[in-house]
Amino acid sequence: MDRQHLRFVAHIDILGMSAIMEHDAEEAWGMLSDLVAARDHIMNLGMVNLHSKKAIAASQVIQSATFSDTIILFTKGASDSELRYMIILLGEIFHKALYRCVPIRAGLSCGKFFFNTELSMYAGPALIEAYRIGEAAQWIGISLADSIQQQANKLDMKSGASDIIVKWPVPVKNTGTEQRSVINWPAIFAHDLKITPPISVAHFYQAFERSFGPFSSLPAEVQAKYINTVNFMNQQLALHASA
Repeated sequence: MDRQHLRFVAHIDILGMSAIMEHDAEEAWGMLSDLVAARDHIMNLGMVNLHSKKAIAASQVIQSATFSDTIILFTKGASDSELRYMIILLGEIFHKALYRCVPIRAGLSCGKFFFNTELSMYAGPALIEAYRIGEAAQWIGISLADSIQQQANKLDMKSGASDIIVKWPVPVKNTGTEQRSVINWPAIFAHDLKITPPISVAHFYQAFERSFGPFSSLPAEVQAKYINTVNFMNQQLALHASA
């Protein structure tokens, strides 16, 4: 395979951003600002290189760009270490986003990706794949595209005794569910929980009610996204506790 311009690409967007922008532009801008602040905080953190054992800033390995309600992340190449950094970074951004009451979903892929930061140009099949895999998912979570699943599984990343990459029947638009590899964020951050699981949908949604209104007023398909998220969260937390 021609590995020129081959990179890992993540596409992150805010769930329900269009609706909130139409309802309250200032609130939407604040939510996007919070997500960008979470990204910037994580990008400045040190990450340990497994070979050199030295800490390097995430920004030395991964670059990012923001447009509208979307953040994209991309690497210089497609090595195992870069994929490991990307998975860790995505998990941390997801964690900080939830802490700031920003519901996000993301897709991660590998493929051709071209960029020119000076001209703000970003394009390639990898970005399209990452967008599609993330946007189709009916939940708050991080899905891995087919192009990346095998390499990600071989990394055998762990959080305690739990796998960081797990298989899950992800609910998707129009087709029911798809068996995907996903990032096991509930296990990674189980130690940060302030309440004992299982988590109720009502309790989980409380963080987003200020932005999106009462849960009962949401359309059924939107309610389902939060229900799907809580189902995943509770099952992974239970497995993590028994591991």
